[in-house]
Amino acid sequence: MYFWRNGLMRAWTRDIMGAEKISTEDALDLLAPSDDAISTEEAISATQKPSDGRPTLSDIDAVEKRMEKLRGRERHLLRLDRLFLSRGIHLSLTLPIFALALQLVGRRYAEGSPDWWISSVESGFPEATLSIVSGLLATIILLAWMVSLSVVRSLHNTSRKVFLAEGESFMLRGRPFESLHGYEAINDVTRMAITRVSGVLTIVTFSAIAQLAATLEGGLSDAGGVLVGFAIGGTFAAIGLDLLRGGTQHNTVERWGLLEAYEPPLHPSCPDRVFTEILTTWMDPVLRARFDAHIQSLRDGLQPGKDIHSAIEHLLHMRYLEAKGELTNRQVRQSMEHYFRLDRLPELFENDWFDEETWTNLFLHVKGKCSPFFRLLSRLQHDLSDDLESLRADTLHFDVDMQNVVSGSGHLFAYLHNSGEESRKIVIKVQTPDFQPHESSFTLTLESSTALEGLDAHLPTRSNTTDDVHDVLARMMGHGEIIWQTLLPQHDGESTVTVRLEDTEGNLLGGKVLAVQVRPKLQERIRLRGGMAAVTAGILAVLYRVVPWVASLAAL
Repeated sequence: MYFWRNGLMRAWTRDIMGAEKISTEDALDLLAPSDDAISTEEAISATQKPSDGRPTLSDIDAVEKRMEKLRGRERHLLRLDRLFLSRGIHLSLTLPIFALALQLVGRRYAEGSPDWWISSVESGFPEATLSIVSGLLATIILLAWMVSLSVVRSLHNTSRKVFLAEGESFMLRGRPFESLHGYEAINDVTRMAITRVSGVLTIVTFSAIAQLAATLEGGLSDAGGVLVGFAIGGTFAAIGLDLLRGGTQHNTVERWGLLEAYEPPLHPSCPDRVFTEILTTWMDPVLRARFDAHIQSLRDGLQPGKDIHSAIEHLLHMRYLEAKGELTNRQVRQSMEHYFRLDRLPELFENDWFDEETWTNLFLHVKGKCSPFFRLLSRLQHDLSDDLESLRADTLHFDVDMQNVVSGSGHLFAYLHNSGEESRKIVIKVQTPDFQPHESSFTLTLESSTALEGLDAHLPTRSNTTDDVHDVLARMMGHGEIIWQTLLPQHDGESTVTVRLEDTEGNLLGGKVLAVQVRPKLQERIRLRGGMAAVTAGILAVLYRVVPWVASLAAL
């Protein structure tokens, strides 16, 4: 470092004194880092003593290796689950149904086999009654169900270990993880998934033991009847609890594998960068932490005069259009050259975590959660393409959208854009008797926008201009204002939401009344009702056998 500094000072001195001038290339060579340079993490690690209790690179490498090993195991378990259990031949559904059917058949013919069975099987094997064979087959299938539940439990357990290892890796690097939004939610989801599967597995184990004991005993005595009640009732209850625990599988193998397991807390907001806020709101903690680290690594690659927040907002907008198939990857790269230096573009598009597949799955997930915003965006894009004159006719463009069918939380989006010559202050009021909150008010200052200036009605067909529809749409989203209001339904059925547009003096400028249906998803409703019915049937089956037996014991 001393010799490098002295050499640079001598070159600078010669340049000042006029004795000798150097070229720009030579100056850049002097400023270039040495081949022996080390990274920041290595420099910090080198200054730390092994005994000072601080994390070192070896600690981080150990966590990374353990995480990769766990993720490899999870990958095999996930493939097995999707091939045989939750998808494919759906053993998680067919096994308990077959087991219950065989249990009921065994009880139906406990006192004697039918003639067709006697003539075909019992004539050669007198001990192989239909009741015994059905009971043994039911026990075997229950054991197979136990194996499948053990695979699912192992998958959930491995996913949780990987999630905790991810958090440990971030903490060792000095980055916040437990304080990120959604950490507690995912932590509870991964823990409760293991607990629920363990509960179902315990009940199935008792049911299999009771079924085997009842088959060997015969099930015709009072004690045998109790065993039959525990066997059949336990199977009913296990099926019900398996339905109630839900069928959504989460994993950490896929970079978007935790999205479905995460429900973020939502609140009213007026996002300045709507794409960034929507996506980061619905990202799980692991993906959010990776996204923040990805953004931080790109800050030093910006073009002069560009800020990182506007660059990321534009990137997300272009990625959304790419996921829809309206832009190619080459077009997205060209649009990002205005924000990032050319030498940093590969890092932007060839990231290990945020590749095209990740963006596509992320946008599919968010689009399902916040569909009103994307419908609103599509209408604005249609107006720019096919109805530009109508868009220009009114200097204040206003649009609002909400889900037609609300299941859970409702999301209302309103967009305003001022193309007039002066700024305007607008008040938006959201009023509804059927949702919470019943009334919300937003006061917005709309600056004059020039996004539509210099455009004509033939914009989409002009091939030699850089101001195409997507660029204008991006500028309008940046110049306009977005309101995102989360509404919580108070009852099922038809509901109304009124959106009023007023000036500061209370004069009505426009508005819209939205009619929505509030009802749970059909699949979710069937799952919950079926699960509760199965659990109730299991409890009644146990009581039907246990209560008379206890009463007989009390009579003695």
